Amino acid sequence: MERDAIYAKLRPPEPTAADELCRCSDAPLKLMSALSYNPVHCMDCNLEVPPDTLAFSRALVEAIASWSNIYDAIDRLWLASGAYEPWARLELSDIASAANTRGRLVQEAINSVRRCYYWYFQDQSAPQYQPSALCPVCGEPLQDYTSGIFLQRVCENDSIVTSGE
Repeated sequence: MERDAIYAKLRPPEPTAADELCRCSDAPLKLMSALSYNPVHCMDCNLEVPPDTLAFSRALVEAIASWSNIYDAIDRLWLASGAYEPWARLELSDIASAANTRGRLVQEAINSVRRCYYWYFQDQSAPQYQPSALCPVCGEPLQDYTSGIFLQRVCENDSIVTSGE
């Protein structure tokens, strides 16, 4: 069995555990990287929303998966630190970057099925970190979203959500 374990990272992941799946009803969604196959999460409980509970078209599922692969790759470069970290941080934190622009288009398509926000990255590990008070798109003040398990801030006009803490 130990010999089998060394190959685990080269195999497809196990399905998401039932206790890590959203059970909320009709809470808004957020598109966010969590380094998993499913980037669609619940705004309230922060857990994955089972994709088969959403009426997504095949084209939308493909768009979500494609964006997720790209964004996750950049996210992993940031997490790995080293030479790629500064570039990845800039790409993730620039709302106009290619990855974020593509993600916002996907979020907009999801929004036509169910209310959805786009998770805006902030480097909370940075020594000078302060939660954003203004929308990175329009510059208007973000509003507190207090229905979730932690404070989030949203821009209703631009469908942006980010950490409020």
